[in-house]
Amino acid sequence: MKILNAFNRIRRSLNLPDVTMEPSKNQIPEEILEQIQADDMVIEDETIDEQSDIETDDTDNTIEFSEMEETYIDSIEKEEMDAEYDEGYMQYSSEVVGFGNREIQWNAYRAICSYIDSNSVIDFGCARGDFQAFYQSEYPEQEPLDYVGIDSNLPLVEAGLQIYPGINIIQTDWFNLDESIQRDWAVNIGSCNLRYDTDITTDDIEYTQNTIKKMYAHCTKGLVIMLASDISGNPDGLINYNPGSLLNWAQLEFSNVALDHSMGDDVFCLIIYK
Repeated sequence: MKILNAFNRIRRSLNLPDVTMEPSKNQIPEEILEQIQADDMVIEDETIDEQSDIETDDTDNTIEFSEMEETYIDSIEKEEMDAEYDEGYMQYSSEVVGFGNREIQWNAYRAICSYIDSNSVIDFGCARGDFQAFYQSEYPEQEPLDYVGIDSNLPLVEAGLQIYPGINIIQTDWFNLDESIQRDWAVNIGSCNLRYDTDITTDDIEYTQNTIKKMYAHCTKGLVIMLASDISGNPDGLINYNPGSLLNWAQLEFSNVALDHSMGDDVFCLIIYK
């Protein structure tokens, strides 16, 4: 402001109009800048009188806003909205059944199918029963899958019964499954990578070994279990298993076994034949 005021005073003495923006020193004509510096001016900022120095417009430019009506969602509506969201998520999300996306899920199912040689399957930890839907769409020329799914997660089981009418899913802890329920192949596709049971006395390795024994009791040809591997060392939040240790245990327990770690560093399949 001091430079602007001084600059305008010099301009007025030269019969030049005032400027409204303060110039930088390199914008001030050299002769005027020299005069300002020579006079050693000390000019106080001028206070603008809002009433006298600013031209006022009596026109009423007020913008009127109509009062917006506030929208409230009551508790019943909120519960209905949440239920609709949860329903869609439970029915169609791959993440809710343990896979990052549908492609990863389907590739895991393809790997499982490469080991089994019949259409008779019992699925341990089946969630919604997506494996049956995959099999029917992937192998339409094959006989319909003789399928039974086992899962203790009631919301997922209910979602499966809704989106796959007529599917055979039993909602129970697989350790409580009746021994009369038999299929050619028992499969478990990543269901031991996380635990949802309340048994705090059994560690993860023992729990999975007991699961494999239970699967073995319900198949006539063999079983396939897909597990997260500890080879990669990635902190993925899953229960990771050492493939070699599990293979050694299975060989002592069942004899006729194989291990496939060709799908990557983070997952492997243990195959046990009868």
